[in-house]
Amino acid sequence: MQDRTRPRAFVAGHAADVERIDRAAVELTAAGYGVAVPDFTPPLDADDLLARVAADLAAVEAAAVVACLPGAEDTLEVAYAELHGVPVRRLGDVLGLAVTL
Repeated sequence: MQDRTRPRAFVAGHAADVERIDRAAVELTAAGYGVAVPDFTPPLDADDLLARVAADLAAVEAAAVVACLPGAEDTLEVAYAELHGVPVRRLGDVLGLAVTL
C-alpha cells in the first residue's frame, strides 16, 4: 500500500529497460517518492493487458511527476502525462543529480 504523504512518481521506460526502471524506482523511493512503474509481465489475455494498461495510466494521472528514463520520451505513459498536465522530467532532474541508469 502506497504512503499517501509521499509525492508520487511514475517511472516511464520501455519493456527492454526493466532493470533500469527497477533501479530508478529504488533511487526515487530513497529520495522520498512513492513510486509506480509500468507492468511489463506477460499478460494472460487481452482483458488482462487492457487492465494493466489502465492501471499504469491511472498511476500516471495520480503522479506528481513522471520520471522519464533516457530514450523513453516516446512511451504511452509520457504522452498520457502530457495530455493530463502531469509534469514529465528526466530521471536525473527529478532526483536532482545526474544519473546513468
